[in-house]
Amino acid sequence: MRSIINEWILITAVLLLAGCPNDYKHERETLEEKPPAVQMDDMFVSEKTEEGKTRTVFRTNDERYWTLEGKTIWTVWDETETEFRERAVAMGKTSGYSGGGYGIVFCHGEYMVKGILTPVMLVVMINNQGQYIIGKVIGGIFIDNGWWKTTPYLQRGTGELNEIRVLFEAENGEYCLEINEHEIERFRDDDEPTLSGGKDGYIVVITPFDKFPDSSVNVYFMEDR
Repeated sequence: MRSIINEWILITAVLLLAGCPNDYKHERETLEEKPPAVQMDDMFVSEKTEEGKTRTVFRTNDERYWTLEGKTIWTVWDETETEFRERAVAMGKTSGYSGGGYGIVFCHGEYMVKGILTPVMLVVMINNQGQYIIGKVIGGIFIDNGWWKTTPYLQRGTGELNEIRVLFEAENGEYCLEINEHEIERFRDDDEPTLSGGKDGYIVVITPFDKFPDSSVNVYFMEDR
């Protein structure tokens, strides 16, 4: 259990370091010994819009999820794992610390890693400070494909809507990231286990710089599904 906790601390620390105020002192003095990242499908509530899209909302100010090292909460869906081709999601964060990441999970599945069946997924996240990050999670360890990067094509600020689109080009094994219809970066997944299909989902980071229960983390996603 201790090793699992340490792995999740590592992924959360990677996702939180961008934009952290140097003089910030967290008000909480104790730390519950629970993994700071969990899959919690019921915290992502979906409904159909009049336009036929699916709107999914994540909202919480529950102090159980507010820890000194932060907490990453994610969800996936689909009964079967499918080949990944293209996915576009519009998203916005209407409350919460501006440096806290949120975004999409794709190509999620379980693979044998060192003889152990291990969850593996690709992740693209943004924050309200105009930054994005691409990474791969293997058994709770986040491996970034380059550090947090700034792009002028991301709308900054609370409640701003941004569309993230990822395409997979099977002929050359490249993923292409587009933000608000602008190509931003191409990347590959050549390290074992290599991913080209699986389940989709969403991910939200609750940071130590949020202020539960006085304020909440509120993120919404819009997608054709």
